[in-house]
Amino acid sequence: MKTFEDLQSLGANALHEQTHIARAKLELLLNKSFSDLTRVQFMGFVSILEREYGIDLSGIRQEYDEFMQMHMDVVIEKKSVILQAQSRTRQKWVVGGIVAITVLIAIGSMMQGRLSVYPSEEVIQLSSANVEVVDENLDMLPVELNTTVVTPVEESNVTVAKQELNITTKSVTAIGNAVSIKPMVKVWIGILDLTTGEKSQKITAEPIVLDKSKNTLYMFGHGRLEIITPDGTKILKDRNTVWFTYEEGQLKKINATEFVTKNNGTTW
Repeated sequence: MKTFEDLQSLGANALHEQTHIARAKLELLLNKSFSDLTRVQFMGFVSILEREYGIDLSGIRQEYDEFMQMHMDVVIEKKSVILQAQSRTRQKWVVGGIVAITVLIAIGSMMQGRLSVYPSEEVIQLSSANVEVVDENLDMLPVELNTTVVTPVEESNVTVAKQELNITTKSVTAIGNAVSIKPMVKVWIGILDLTTGEKSQKITAEPIVLDKSKNTLYMFGHGRLEIITPDGTKILKDRNTVWFTYEEGQLKKINATEFVTKNNGTTW
């Protein structure tokens, strides 16, 4: 291995097996699709390839810089990532529950108004019959059955509805008080100490233990990760590069633009 062309001859699949960089990203790199790669991604991937294969890729770096200078209007957009996919079935149940509650409230209001204005003889007789049946079976029923169950059901449905609406109106990026990040498979990791500016990188499948005393930026070659928190484990299944900021003991998933802003353009 001496040149970039040698890497192209190997192909994305062989390079992926050696470096664990996502195949889609390797295809972009090998095809010189510079407009589809951020500077952080491109330089990070090139560094990994140089280290793994012991070659000098300064030429392709120069080509990338020249391309970006000539195409300053190129903007790479990153879609915000939802940590967990929405359940359409659950949404349907929530919407159905809200509709049912609304209908019941409307019917109840109509019936109340009708009873207060037109207390017909049939309604009075029906109400009396119901009271008599309850009185006859009162000794046979558990005490808990005397309590109303309509209100808890309504409150539960409304609470779930609020939670679903909150999820759909804003992106979930704050992960919270995480303890460690464990790759599901081997991955390249770049680490930058925001206080000292010290940076490091490695390829590993071992958990990354987060230090609460430090404010740190993390970059992962892919997002197939387990975020371990005191409340449990959150699973991410992103095949592309992901970025995190860990500040004041709180882990937050950020996009490429925020990452570049926080690290002042630092690359590996």
